[in-house]
This record gives sequence, C-alpha cells and structure tokens, in this order.
Amino acid sequence: MFRATTFTLSGSPCNLVFAVLRKSLTLTFCSAVLFSMVGNAYAVSQTAKAGTSIKKKVVTTETVSGPSVKCHQWGFMVVQLKVVKTVVTGAGKPKVSIKITSVSWPTYPDHTPKSKYINAQALPLLQTETLQLQASSGRKLENISGATNTTVSWRQSLQAALAKALTP
Repeated sequence: MFRATTFTLSGSPCNLVFAVLRKSLTLTFCSAVLFSMVGNAYAVSQTAKAGTSIKKKVVTTETVSGPSVKCHQWGFMVVQLKVVKTVVTGAGKPKVSIKITSVSWPTYPDHTPKSKYINAQALPLLQTETLQLQASSGRKLENISGATNTTVSWRQSLQAALAKALTP
C-alpha cells in the first residue's frame, strides 16, 4: 500500500527530495501508460476504418480512336489504339491504368506519291515508338525527321485517344 507522509522543513532534505522525485516518477509513468492506451485505441480504430473499403478491379479490352487531325496540306490522320484497361475502384476516385496492345492508323495522308513514300517509312516507326512508350507516348514521342507534319498529327490524335482510354 502507498503510505501518505507529511514532510516539514525540519525533516532531512534527502527525504524531501526523495519524496518529490518518487511522486514525479509515479506521475510520469502513469501518464505514459494512459497515453499509450489512447494511442493503441486510435490505431485500432484507424485500422478498422481502412479495412472497410472494398476494392474492385475490372479489366477490359477496348478499342479507342483519336479524332481526325489535319496533317498540314497532305490529308488527315487518325490513330486507333487497342488497350487493356484496368479500373480499380474503392474509397475515392477510381484509378485507371492502360496497356497499349496494338496501334493502327485507319486514316493517313496518302493522296500523293510523296506522302505515300514518307508515311510508308514514318508510320511503322511511330507505331513502334508508341508501343514502347505506352501511356507516356503522348508526351515523350520524338519527331521523325522528314515526317514532321505526320508526327505532329499522330501525336495530336494519339493524345486524344489516350485521354479517351484513361477515362473510367
């Protein structure tokens, strides 16, 4: 049992210091125990809240086309992507990720022999680069020398197709 004692100024200074020190340590220890219990209760409640959201993952294959973009004086360009789209829903905004599996160009400038020649070389290069860069290809696509107009039109149609593909 804890025994209450009264100290006077006539008592020895060592006894007084010891009593004050003992009470301070007891108070500090009890406070630490109480705060650790409160912290544990808070952590348990946060874990329970985090576990209540159910995540749902949906994987689909889609074909998306970009708009028809005028390729300067040479004609129009349309980029078409076949993508595997993964949508993860849970608490908050759904997260969408895509993987480009194929790239095609249903419409491209081919009304002159020169545009046919340029695009016969440039379009397969743009296709390969788009497949390598995946979803970042709309930003990182390099220009092809001698086919700048085709590259610019490809990039514009590609960016719109990627935006369509990334919508939930």
